[in-house]
Amino acid sequence: MVKKESMHGLREHLEKIEKSGADLYLDGRRIGAGELARTCCVNEEAVYMPDYVLDDAGRLTQIRYDKVRQV
Repeated sequence: MVKKESMHGLREHLEKIEKSGADLYLDGRRIGAGELARTCCVNEEAVYMPDYVLDDAGRLTQIRYDKVRQV
């Protein structure tokens, strides 16, 4: 399990992004910053990769976290 400080830091980072107007997604489902941080930090068997989605003006509108599957 990831240290509590790491999860707290990730949650704060994601909350700032969320407050700036960007939506957060996990495996295609819209999710809050706290739940996303908890899922990414607690699940040791999975790796999540963020995909940053920008609008035409270059502003961040979404971050989509998807589980990376190893073949």
